[in-house]
Parts: sequence; C-alpha cells; structure tokens
Amino acid sequence: MSSDFIRLDRKKCVKCGFCIADCPTCVLEMGDNGPQIREDQCIECGHCVSVCPTGAIDNLRTPRAGQELINPEKLPTPEQAACFLRTRRSIRSFKKEHVPHETIDKLLNIARIAPTAGNLQGVHFHVIDNPGRLKEITAAIMAWAENRQSMAPHLASMVAFHRASGRDNVLRNAPCLILALMDESTGPLFRQNGKFMLTYAELYAPMIGLGSCWVGLVEAAAMSGDPQLLELLELPPGKIVTGAIVAGFPRYQHKRIPERHPLQITWVD
Repeated sequence: MSSDFIRLDRKKCVKCGFCIADCPTCVLEMGDNGPQIREDQCIECGHCVSVCPTGAIDNLRTPRAGQELINPEKLPTPEQAACFLRTRRSIRSFKKEHVPHETIDKLLNIARIAPTAGNLQGVHFHVIDNPGRLKEITAAIMAWAENRQSMAPHLASMVAFHRASGRDNVLRNAPCLILALMDESTGPLFRQNGKFMLTYAELYAPMIGLGSCWVGLVEAAAMSGDPQLLELLELPPGKIVTGAIVAGFPRYQHKRIPERHPLQITWVD
C-alpha cells in the first residue's frame, strides 16, 4: 500500500488545521504548503476528508468521491431522536413470515457503519433463516444450558419452561438469526465491534418494519465451543461469534414507553 496517500489542492487549502486536529491517530502535520503526512498510522476513518471545509484534501484510502455530503435538513430534531430511541423495544413475538434477503441486506448495510474500535470494522455477518435449523439451534442451546443454570438469573426457569412446554424461549420463533463474526485471532477489546454493529441493526430495524432482540445465550454457547451448536451454525473457517440477534416482523405493536430505572451519574470536578 502506498504511503503517499494524501492529496492536497493547494489552491483550496486555507491551512485551517481542521484535518490535523481531527485525525484520531495524528497522521498529519502542518507543512509549508499545508497538511502533510507525519507518520503513516492511518486507520482509514475518512475524518480528514470529511472535516475539510473547502474540499482541499483527499485521502486515497477513503476517497472524497465516495463520501456523501451531510444534509442537516435530513437530521431529526433532538425531540425526534429521543422519541426514536425511547420507542425501540426488544421484540419476542414474530409473525410466521419470511424476511426477504433484500430487507436483511438493507438492515446490515446500515449496521456496518457503526463506530468500531480502531476503525477496525472487520465484522462478517452470518445469517440463518431456515426454520428447521433454527429449531435445532434452540434445542442445542437448551441442552447446553442444562448444566449451566446458575450462569444467568432466569436461566433455570427458562430451561424448565422449555422442557415443560416445548416452546421456543430462546430464538422466540423468529424467522432470522443474525450473528456478528470476527476472526478468531481478534483481541478481546476489538471483539466488541460485532456488538456495536448489531446495536445499529437493532436501532434501524423498526425503520424498515422489523423487530429484533438480543440472544446472548447463542453467543455464550458458541464462545464456549459447544460442538452441537457450532455444527449447526456452520461458521466460516477461522471465525468466532461476537454477537447475536434475532429479527423478523413483529406480531404486536407496542403502544407505550415503559420507564427505566432513574439516571445514576457521578460528576468529578
């Protein structure tokens, strides 16, 4: 990869230094002719190009040609944003309706732009929507949980309920399981990137008519190396599960916003 990746239009550059100040890894410094590469620690975040007020700088690793202009008029007001965030609910009852692959593609294409540690990104989405396989996955999770009932507060009750009723209280009969995968060599800190992206998916899902819910038991069982589950998941070689949600069309519409525990905050002067 070329180390000469910064392009500067000297006629447009006003030497404001915005690109230098906003670079997360201090790649740039001010030279006689404007910003120049100080050291190649570029993480390809695109901030230098995005923040430039005159369009003078370009970065071949995150080209300006691929960056959409931000239109403030399209952004929600603070009140609209707060309402949007407060009305998102975890959905556990789904219609018996297949979710088109095009809809999942739209969901995950937004999920992939979530912020990630070191801008590593590096998340591969693994989608399972075969009803028979999903039932087998629920059965495998319950079998795995039998001897781990103290792991979570309600796990023993979940196992007992499933055994007595046969109902799916793991995947909730959702038509689609979405896993965030990363390379098995990825360090623990960076494995959070999968959850960041799935959080974006959860937030965007209602905008395209979908509901979603976290399924931490799938992640826990997969990370423990449970052979029955891993066989059913059919992960690509060298990949590990770093997050899991289910998605589908909600059976019910929520009418109210339940309250949460009061805000707890500590200030340090």
